[in-house]
Amino acid sequence: MASLRILLSAVSLSITMLLWPPTSPAGPAGPKSCAELMQEFYEQVARSDFHDYLQKEMGKDFRTAQEYIKEKLPALKAACPTEANSIRDIENGNYLKKLAAKRERDKKAHRRIKSGAGFTGGAGEDEDLEDLEIQR
Repeated sequence: MASLRILLSAVSLSITMLLWPPTSPAGPAGPKSCAELMQEFYEQVARSDFHDYLQKEMGKDFRTAQEYIKEKLPALKAACPTEANSIRDIENGNYLKKLAAKRERDKKAHRRIKSGAGFTGGAGEDEDLEDLEIQR
């Protein structure tokens, strides 16, 4: 249990370091396209949502993804009016729901692999080894 908390704390710290703004604005030479802005926005929301999930697993309630969306979405909306469908998807909360659904699918797949039913279809290793013959 203690090792799980240490692991979650380490992951939380690394995510926080990724979310922290850079100390010097060393941006690219030209303005970014809407596609690049949207991609960065989606990546940041995904990181924030994962951070919220980890904090929730530790018994804390964080809402950094929702705060980030509230803070940055109006500027993104003004800069990229052509991305209306993506912006609507974020406003409705559908993107956060998709992230949660993907996380649940990944957890189920991980549990299935750990139980041994991942690649063998439920068959044990001994049954697989019985089928093999040593060729001389």
